[in-house]
This record gives sequence, C-alpha cells and structure tokens, in this order.
Amino acid sequence: MTELGLFFAAFAAISWGTFFVPVRKVGIKNIWQLQGATSIGALFLAIPVGYFWGFEIQLGGLVSGVIWTIANLLALYSVRLIGLARTSPLLAGFGIISSFVWGITFFNETFDSLILALIAIGLLLVGLPFVVNGEKNPYIQKKGYFIAAVSGLIGGTYIIPMQMTQTLQSGFFSSSLSIFIIGIPMFLLARKFHKKETIAGIISGSLFNLGSFCVLIAVGLIGITIAFPIAQTATLFAVSWGMFYFREVIRRRGIVRVSVGALVILFGAALLAIA
Repeated sequence: MTELGLFFAAFAAISWGTFFVPVRKVGIKNIWQLQGATSIGALFLAIPVGYFWGFEIQLGGLVSGVIWTIANLLALYSVRLIGLARTSPLLAGFGIISSFVWGITFFNETFDSLILALIAIGLLLVGLPFVVNGEKNPYIQKKGYFIAAVSGLIGGTYIIPMQMTQTLQSGFFSSSLSIFIIGIPMFLLARKFHKKETIAGIISGSLFNLGSFCVLIAVGLIGITIAFPIAQTATLFAVSWGMFYFREVIRRRGIVRVSVGALVILFGAALLAIA
C-alpha cells in the first residue's frame, strides 16, 4: 500500500507541476476569466470520478473548494507578477510547511525521526531565498513573492476540511462543485470570453483536479505529512517550464540560483517523506 501511495503522490506532482502551463502560455491577463474557466475544467474531471466515489455533497469538500479558489487566485496573480519559475517553489515551500504543521498538530501524525523532519523543514526555508533572489529583474514586482507565500500557506490547508470530516474521497466532488459554483460568476463578470484563454483554463482545471484526485488517494494510503510534500515536488516541473520554455530566467547565474533553490526545497520534501 505504501508503494501505491507513493505512486499516486508522484503522479499528483506531475499534474500539479504542469497545470499552470496552459494559462501561462496564453498570458495571464484576466485572472477572473481564467479562474472561471479553470473551475469548468475541475468539474469536468470530477463528474466521471463521481461515478465511483459518489456525488454526495459534503461540507468539508465545499469548504476545501473555497480555500483552493482563494489560493489559486493569488497564485495566478503571483505568476503574472513574478513568473512561474519563481512562484512555484514558494507555493511548494510554504504549502509543505503549512501541511506539516497541520499534520503534526491536529492529526497527530508522527515521524520515525523528528530531527530528520525538522532538518527537512529547515532545508525548505533555506531554499526559498535562492528562488526569491535568483535574478535581478526591473520588471519583477516584489509583492508577487509575498502573494505567492500567502497562496502557499492557504493552499497547504485546502484538503484539511475534508480530512477533518473524514470525507477525502466523497468530498472530492463537493470541492470541485464548490470551485465551479464560485468560478462561474467570475467567468461571467469578466465579460471577455476569449477562446484561447477559456480552453487554457479548462485544461488547467482538469490537470489540477487530476492531481487532486491522485493526492487524495495518496493521503488516504500514506498520510498527509508524506503525501503532500511529495506532491509538492511539482515545483521541479513548474520551475523547468518557467525557466526553459517560457524563458523567465535568462542569465546563467539566475538559472543556477533558482535551480539550486528548487532542488534544496525538493530535497527537503524528500527528507520529510522518509522521516
């Protein structure tokens, strides 16, 4: 069961590591439209999953959908301000710290080595400055770093309401429905229904929920303190997309610093998984 849980956590990392790519490709101009289109994609994937997990409406799932929507809106804004390569490690680092605190505080999840777990958290904190100071760019708006940090802290708690009410699987459809209900008014209020942006948002929403589907299975098998950090290694894929495909970091020194920061964060996540 442990191996299966690790597999689903890793697959979640791949999905989450690419889900910002479609919206980054078309340009993040209208955050409300993109969030609305993302909500459509999230519900599209949730419907077939509902046939197996059920369409029951759970309060924990609805609350989780609200939390994720807030976190994703902030993440989209951060990507627009500082790019995908810089945003993703911050989301991962602060998301891992958030889930770690919840796991040991409220769910009494334990570690074979608490010292190793604390070292892992320390590595996460060490890696973050490398990402933030990766490359000087006059077009980078510094508030984007703060927004990414807040998004990570909030996003790291989005599955907590479902875990508190023990509705991880049955709450999946509820969280997707909540995301959809909140997102559609945003989509309509945007009043700009560009085809490319809409399709990109739908694809992104589907990729996100595919990752969520996998991570919820993983949490049920190996626990949140292991599953969520592994899933957050999505930063490796996101940083690679940002630097090498979107060319957000050009100078060699900047690429090295951001890469080192991302790898340190990933190493911290790996240590946390085996602690």
